[in-house]
Amino acid sequence: MATDTYWQLEHEYYTIATDHDLIVRVIEHEDIERTEGEGIDAKIVKDFVPNKVHEFKVKRSVLANSSEYFQKLLDTNSSFKESQQSRIDLLGDEARSAEIWFKILHGSPSGLTNLDITIKNVWEMLLIAHKYGLDPKLPVAKAWFEAWWIANKKKANGSTFGFGEYRELLFPCHTFEYAPGFAAATKYLAYNTIGHITEQRPNGFHHHHLRLDQGIVQQINAAKGRLKSILHDGLYTPIEKLLESSRCSCKEHTLYAYQKSLTNTEAWPLEKKFSKNSITALHDKLEGFSHTALVPKMCYDCRIDFGHVVHEAVRNTSSYFDGLCLDCMNTSKPKFGDADEDYWKHSRQGVSWDFNCRIRHGQPSWYFSFMGRKQKMMEWVHRPRYRNRSDS
Repeated sequence: MATDTYWQLEHEYYTIATDHDLIVRVIEHEDIERTEGEGIDAKIVKDFVPNKVHEFKVKRSVLANSSEYFQKLLDTNSSFKESQQSRIDLLGDEARSAEIWFKILHGSPSGLTNLDITIKNVWEMLLIAHKYGLDPKLPVAKAWFEAWWIANKKKANGSTFGFGEYRELLFPCHTFEYAPGFAAATKYLAYNTIGHITEQRPNGFHHHHLRLDQGIVQQINAAKGRLKSILHDGLYTPIEKLLESSRCSCKEHTLYAYQKSLTNTEAWPLEKKFSKNSITALHDKLEGFSHTALVPKMCYDCRIDFGHVVHEAVRNTSSYFDGLCLDCMNTSKPKFGDADEDYWKHSRQGVSWDFNCRIRHGQPSWYFSFMGRKQKMMEWVHRPRYRNRSDS
């Protein structure tokens, strides 16, 4: 009998299935850097150094049915040596994430939603899924991620996910198809990011092939840009009115006083302040808006409740975007013929914008969740309107 290569390492044992007929060993390791060559020919290489063995007792048939990779590896008629063995080794995988997958595949993921499963563990799960062809869209996998999200969103100290965590959760929410989480993350980032919105990987996770399609990130940024326009339009409306139609002699004083009051909040001029503030930060600044009229009360053109104007601008912006909708995204992806017809149903008379969607949302979320051909969206935008609905 051949000597086990890893006999001298620490072992940890897990029983995933009591009627197991296969042992899967996940070999924990660390990468040790060393220098090869000398002078200008020197280069840094990494060596795979095993340091612990995790043994999982599983059902061979369950693993074989989970992906094409394991089906071929374990097929008794294949040429792989593993097909005739009762034990196989997986190198370079994270044991905690492998354990979660084995329990999901065996239908027993309960108890795996607590706080010791980190966002990095979730990314490691998706790395394993990509490596071995496991499906994060399995109902049991999606149910597990939803339970994990609910258990982890509200932390022990009472806080919820923050800016960095929402950036790290974009890809997992999209891959596990968790619509409420994806909407929450994209909404939060649209309102709370300064500058360009990007996704983020957890510290220590260096596998750059796992990422969102750039078209999705582009749409989140487009929604953020629209929020700025909504806020600017709301604040600028009285200025435009006074400039274009007022004929009174006190309009200059009114214009100056209003813009001076806006400037005192440090949220105006918006084009300048937007590059250094998030939408939420601008809203917070505008909460401190204070204005004293400097014109006669009998002037009709200048009799504007600027406090109400600012309040409505903030309110309309705050309620504008509900986040991207995974269901609208899925039904609008490029397909043959008119296969994206379900997406366009939402724009018809009497059909709600969130028809058949898992989250409640308005027209902006439907609009920015469009993942199809831009020409078709532009055709819709420029089409005559016969209904009382605003377009983005």
